[in-house]
Amino acid sequence: MKHSKFFRYLAYTLEIILLFVLQEAPNVLPTIHYTRPLLLIPAAVTIAMFESQTASTVFGILCGLLIDIGMINGILGLHAMILALICFIVSYLARDLLQTNVITAFTICCIAMGITVLLQWLLNYVVLGYADPVYALVQHYIPYFLYTVILVFPIYALNRFFVLRIQPPL
Repeated sequence: MKHSKFFRYLAYTLEIILLFVLQEAPNVLPTIHYTRPLLLIPAAVTIAMFESQTASTVFGILCGLLIDIGMINGILGLHAMILALICFIVSYLARDLLQTNVITAFTICCIAMGITVLLQWLLNYVVLGYADPVYALVQHYIPYFLYTVILVFPIYALNRFFVLRIQPPL
């Protein structure tokens, strides 16, 4: 059983590294309305739907730290804290209350991405007092949100594949 968990966690780690490279590499993913997707949030949330609270929190922190490292003007640790909390809650709820399916994953990723985008917008534009923060929200952050949540479906399918295929022998 420990071997299957190790290989599944290794697969998640390699997935996170690959998604981080895809997210940060210029001209790999198409830019839509001057934005690129934030692939690590759906990865962390969908992993949390399948794993324990401890593992989910660790993967949430890892994804959050990678997001923070990739941001030019971000606050180091902000996304790590957000994703650690979200992943812990999702994992806790997935054990007893949530059905683990693509619709639930999409809904939870929309909520997680919405929280993240609103906090980024508030901290980067509203709190700092930039002129016309609504323009930034409509022209940058909403397309950013939409582009990311569309990619929940393939990321969920990949993580579901890992969970179903890398299981302990019976």
